[in-house]
Amino acid sequence: PAYDFMAFVDFARAKALFAIRVNAIVPLFEDTPSMLWYRAKHPLLYLSLKANGKDVVPLDLEINEDQRIILISGPNAGGKSVCLQTAGLLQYMFQCGVPVPVEESSKFGIFHKILIDMGDEQSLENDLSTYSSHLLNMKNFIRYASRDTLILIDEFGTGSDPDLGGALAAVFLEEFYNRGAYGVLTTHYTNIKLLVENLPQAINASMLF
Repeated sequence: PAYDFMAFVDFARAKALFAIRVNAIVPLFEDTPSMLWYRAKHPLLYLSLKANGKDVVPLDLEINEDQRIILISGPNAGGKSVCLQTAGLLQYMFQCGVPVPVEESSKFGIFHKILIDMGDEQSLENDLSTYSSHLLNMKNFIRYASRDTLILIDEFGTGSDPDLGGALAAVFLEEFYNRGAYGVLTTHYTNIKLLVENLPQAINASMLF
């Protein structure tokens, strides 16, 4: 019991010291799959830029039953991927009991499944090309997506011919939507942006250069 208590105290102290370093708080909790974040910051990016005397541009993000899927577009180097990584990291930190760098009035919900497709997962050992790896991820996403799922996909639809990739991405997006899943996705494809315009519980967002 003494060792367990010491481990708990050490863990709690480590979380508190980390929270001080990144200006993190314990936000409000809602027992629903939702996000209402004000001035959220990626903690690792915050520490990196702070060491160089620079500031992170904070992020506001809202996901709820009326706005389940956010599609982010915009120019290269506009911050789409950083936005997506921030969403995934902060949500995971919160669900692991770690304070998060957001404003005091922010609210966090709980997602029972967080499905992520970021980066290039091609593998020589498993005979997976970039395209095949994305398709495998989409297969698993469709299998497990439900009303308590958060889906995070970077460069949605890439890895193939633009026409084929855009068409497949549209099919996957409609399937995620029909299953009631929540998500933040980034893309350059116009057809996906147009599809989102016709989905009542999805919304287009854009980064400025």
